[in-house]
Amino acid sequence: MIDTTSQTAILARLLDAASLRNEVIAHNVANVNTPGHQCLTVQFEDAFAQALSSGDSTRALHVTPEVIPGGGGTTRADGNNVDIDMEMNRLAKNSLLYEFCAQVMAVQIAQQRSAIQGR
Repeated sequence: MIDTTSQTAILARLLDAASLRNEVIAHNVANVNTPGHQCLTVQFEDAFAQALSSGDSTRALHVTPEVIPGGGGTTRADGNNVDIDMEMNRLAKNSLLYEFCAQVMAVQIAQQRSAIQGR
């Protein structure tokens, strides 16, 4: 079982990755009409899940999100491959992940605060 401190650190790592992904999506959207712009994406969840499945939460905390090219739609004549619909879907999914992790973390902190105060 993962202790509460590790759970909080894992949630913080997920929040960091979601925050970076939000920045990358915003970058893609801002460059939707920039000729030659290639869509960027964030790789994180697969490596993170693999590290967690090993049972070593410390190893999972050392997995860092990586910004890589790719994940775009069909390349247009101007060399841009940003698909605005795909980016909006990614943004919605990422926002849900971020909100979920933030709420779980808030509950954990409230439980810890309650335990410290003896309630």
